[in-house]
Formats: sequence, structure tokens, C-alpha cells
Amino acid sequence: MRRELGRWRALANAGFVLAVLALGGFGIVAVAGRQWRVQETFRVRADFATIGGVEVGQRVQLQGIDAGVVEAIEPPSAPGKPVRLVFRVDARLRPLVRRDATARIVAEGVVGAKVVELLPGRPDAPPLDASGVIAAERPIEVADLLAQATASLRRIDAVALAAERGLGEINAVAGSIRKGEGSLGRFVHDDELYRKLVALSDRGERTLNDLEENLAALKRTWPLSRYFNERSFFDRDRVLFHPGADRDSQTLREADLFEPGRSVLTAEGRRRLDEVAAWFKSAQRPRSEVVIAAFTDDDRDRDLAQVLTQEQADAVRKYLVTRHAIDTIGWFGSRKIAAVGFGTQAPRGLLEEARDLPPRRVEIILFTPQT
Repeated sequence: MRRELGRWRALANAGFVLAVLALGGFGIVAVAGRQWRVQETFRVRADFATIGGVEVGQRVQLQGIDAGVVEAIEPPSAPGKPVRLVFRVDARLRPLVRRDATARIVAEGVVGAKVVELLPGRPDAPPLDASGVIAAERPIEVADLLAQATASLRRIDAVALAAERGLGEINAVAGSIRKGEGSLGRFVHDDELYRKLVALSDRGERTLNDLEENLAALKRTWPLSRYFNERSFFDRDRVLFHPGADRDSQTLREADLFEPGRSVLTAEGRRRLDEVAAWFKSAQRPRSEVVIAAFTDDDRDRDLAQVLTQEQADAVRKYLVTRHAIDTIGWFGSRKIAAVGFGTQAPRGLLEEARDLPPRRVEIILFTPQT
């Protein structure tokens, strides 16, 4: 009976020992796996100006997954040199860690433990070389954030102090005005001075109006009137609006007349204007007036477009007058030939007609008054 009991006890003891050994072996394997000592790994190195309390054994993550562990911390070789961290990283993640990958130290949560996060490189970047060294970002420390917040608060205090001083000065000025002190205060409280200022303003406005009328009259006196009439500086928006006249026109593209972006006529342009001159002669309308209008599109600067189209209209007028004398009628008669550049702006009232025409063009229009 004692022998059988001894045998069972021996078996129980042996089973207990085996269970303890198995549990211990499992714990060792688990710890080794946690330290990435049983998996196939490769080493990555990164140099940091400061590691912010990172210790050996802390985790390494890649896109939020456990990728490895901090294997070693190499202190700086000289003052001012960086601290090097050595990571043991899962070999299955090697294709993700390229030469342009970056390491940074972050905290898990607001006050959690520090972990090292690897930022993968571009897919087209070369693989990590044998040294395994990648770039590192300086970790953001709470002390740095507090220093920045303190500096911001100081700037806010300075702005508030300046605003308070400004309000004090404004209050002082307003008080002096209420008391009638200073030039502005006397002006506010002196009705006679106010009436004189209003009268002076009225006289100035009347003087400017008289000056505008005199200038307008001067423009219409000989010989200045001829200069302004040729360029149609009077009522530019109405120069193409003749409700009491028949309207005939020839439209020519800018590219058919001028060198690109200039007001110089090409050989083809002169030939096209010769055809227009023949059309004039066939019209046989002695009492007609001619308007040469040049336009362009919105791709050009507005002010430069105005100058360009005016010079283009002047060039067409000069050629037709000097070469074909379209400004003369018979032996002694003459015809008004106006050249006007509209730039990018079409005249009011003619927007519908302009939609079907090329944006960069010259229109030669013959207006014949009706009896």
C-alpha cells in the first residue's frame, strides 16, 4: 500500500515539475518575443539631439503597429554630438523602411510612455543601406511647449498694454475736443469756422467744374479739336453709336494686320487695307464718317491693352489716309476719320454684336447720315 502511494506521489511530483518547467519556458519565450529576440529582425539607427527619456526596451512602432524595440542607446562621442538609438525591427517590415524613412519620439496619449515611431519612406526611394542610419526628428518636449506658450503670453500682454495706452491717448484727445482745446476742438465748437470751411469747399467744387468745362471747350477749339477728333476722345463709349446713320463695316483680325503683339503693319496687313480702301471708293458716300476701332481680349493687361489698341487704330488710319486719302472727298471736301482703341472694353450697347466677332480685331466702320 505504501509502495503504490509512493509511486503516485512521484508521478504527481514529476508532473508538477514538468508544468513548472513548461510555464517557465513559455514565459521565457514570451519575454524573448517581447524583446524581439526570437524573430528575424534587422537593425535601424537614428541620431537624436535629445531622446527625451527613452530607455532600452521601449517599443518601436510603424504606422501604429509594433515593429520592434529599442536595443541600445549610444551616448554622444563628444559635446554637442547626437545620441544614437539602435532599434531591432521586424524583418518583415524591411520593404517599408526606405533610405528616406524618418524616426521620431512620441508619447502614447497625453502623459503616456515614450515610443519611437518610424515614418516609412516613399515607395520609389532606394532601400536602406547596410549602415541602417535614417533621419530623425527632434522630439517635442513639454518644456518647449511651455516656453512657446510663455512667449505667446508675453506678446499678448505687450499688445494689451499698447492697446490700453492707445485707448488712453484717444480718451485724452476726445476730452480735449469736448473742451474746445486745439485746432480740432475749436473747429468742432466754432460754427462760424465750420460755415467758412463749407463755403470754401463749395467754391472749390465750382472752380473744378469750371475748369473741366474750360478744358472741354479748349479741346474743341482749332487746332486742338482736330487732334482729339482723330482719336475720338469725345464720348468714347458713344463713338460707335449713330442712331441716325446707316452702318457698314469691315472686320479684320489683328493677326491679319500686325506683327504679334505690336502695332506694325505686315505686308499681308497692308494688302488687306488696300482691299478696304477699294471698298471705300466703291461706296461713293461723300457725307459719310469713318471710325477705326481696335479691340483685344482679357489676356492682356488692361492699361497696356488700351495703349496697344490705340496705336493699332492710329496705324490703320495713317495708312489709309496717307496711301489712299480716304479722308478727302472730291477736290475740296473732307471726311472725319476717327481712330479709337477700346482695349479690353467693348462699348456699352454693342455687347451682343461683339460676341460673334473675334476678340482681337480692328473694325473699319462707315457711318452715312440719313436725310
